[in-house]
Amino acid sequence: MASDTNPLFVIRAVAKAMWVTLFNLFRKPVTVHYPDIERAYPDRYRGLLALVYEKDTGEEACIGCRLCEYVCPPAVIKVEMLKSEKRNYAKSFSLELYACEFCELCVQVCPTDAIVMMKSFDMPTADRREMLLDKDRLHVIGLQYEQSWATGNRLRDMQTPPKAPAPGHAKPAAAPAAAPAATPEATGV
Repeated sequence: MASDTNPLFVIRAVAKAMWVTLFNLFRKPVTVHYPDIERAYPDRYRGLLALVYEKDTGEEACIGCRLCEYVCPPAVIKVEMLKSEKRNYAKSFSLELYACEFCELCVQVCPTDAIVMMKSFDMPTADRREMLLDKDRLHVIGLQYEQSWATGNRLRDMQTPPKAPAPGHAKPAAAPAAAPAATPEATGV
């Protein structure tokens, strides 16, 4: 007789299934009814890309250096630099979000922390052309959502190996123990 047709086996399987059902019947549901209730994001969550302004001056942080364009694996970032007397700016900045891999390499190489990831993924659309973001839309996203903890400078600092102590600040080597002074008894004099 096969084990799956044994009445005792069937009764055990049904009892186990009923126990699981009864246990889960009184548990609090884990479903989040989005968009009515928004889920709390973890501290290290990284979502949409955005451009930010400098906090102290309020100017655009992007200097148009094009490092993000060069490092982007799917080549979805296009930047055109505008040279100025004091500093450079991005004349145009476009990001094809529909093809972005969210690899965060553009954030890591940015020397001015101008491109960052936000704590949101929410950008629903029915038209793919709306996912082609220009500089103005990227700035709006930067003002609209909470910024993620990761910026280029912070990420680079985390990956940098610890520095060796400077030569002048090295710990002095322990001095050798002094030899005991010769006493008249030890020398036999």
